[in-house]
Amino acid sequence: MSDGAALTCQGVTKRFGRFVALRAVDLSVALGECVTLFGHNGAGKSTLLGIACGLIRSYEGTVSVFGDDLRTADDAVRGRLGFVSHETFLYEDLSAVDNLTFWGELHGVTDATARAAELLERFRLTRWSDTRVRALSRGMKQRVALARAIVHHPRLLLLDEPYTGLDEAACEQLSALIRGFVGDGGAALVTTHDIDRGLAVADRVAILDRGRLAWQGSGAGMDNAAFRERYRRVLRPEGREGTAPEATA
Repeated sequence: MSDGAALTCQGVTKRFGRFVALRAVDLSVALGECVTLFGHNGAGKSTLLGIACGLIRSYEGTVSVFGDDLRTADDAVRGRLGFVSHETFLYEDLSAVDNLTFWGELHGVTDATARAAELLERFRLTRWSDTRVRALSRGMKQRVALARAIVHHPRLLLLDEPYTGLDEAACEQLSALIRGFVGDGGAALVTTHDIDRGLAVADRVAILDRGRLAWQGSGAGMDNAAFRERYRRVLRPEGREGTAPEATA
């Protein structure tokens, strides 16, 4: 794992009126590392990724990407991010290849058309390259969205429930992509409810509960059954309020 910090969140708090979605979250992701973030629905996972990618700009605390404060970062810094969320950010009336070409050109990719064709083949979508996105299945749209996220060769991937809608083969392909991306020196922050897959790609794991970082520790070699037991213990109702985040090496 590299010592270079790709993403650093310090004291990140987000309020929606009286509702506090995130409470003083401290979390970092280094180059050469994948961090998997677990938590129940409503724990704040999507909010944290929305802040980290710059979509949510009003928050307390500091978020740095490659050492630059995200609030003042220029387009070059933001261009090193790749983001997948519940929203695909695809143009429904454009074909799959036109979407990827457009996003590639937007990011200044040399020969964006060739890059789009390369990714469509990689994600087993070549036969649907000329199909309008609105006509694709949910799983196919998700695969195009994943291709969009990496079309510009980012160094930090932010993936919010990326396995949703994917079949078994596509899930395996995504896991291999994450491992290869991190192995090449990139950084990834992944949220998922799929404990098996989330642990399989993680160098480090963290648990959000009611907007608080309740626990984080090494994911290397972590036993799934042991993590499930810890997950249940960390999130038990009687342990939610008034406890400090637990951490392990």
